[in-house]
Amino acid sequence: MGAKIKMPVCSFCKNTYEFPKGTTVVQKDSSVRYYCSSKCRKNMEMGRLNKKVKWIRKSDVIKAEKAKHLAKKE
Repeated sequence: MGAKIKMPVCSFCKNTYEFPKGTTVVQKDSSVRYYCSSKCRKNMEMGRLNKKVKWIRKSDVIKAEKAKHLAKKE
């Protein structure tokens, strides 16, 4: 019936987002990059590393805390 659509993962911050939102960039070598926001796209174009960007490291810590909390509940 309804095929489940796989949610794309941002090439910069590794977050998943709904398909109609975000930007899909197809490069000349036919590689595809997905970006959840213009902030991620611009940071990637500037050549920044996602490991060194403060707002991504902060979100990784929050994700780890949520996972730990959910594991504790079970």
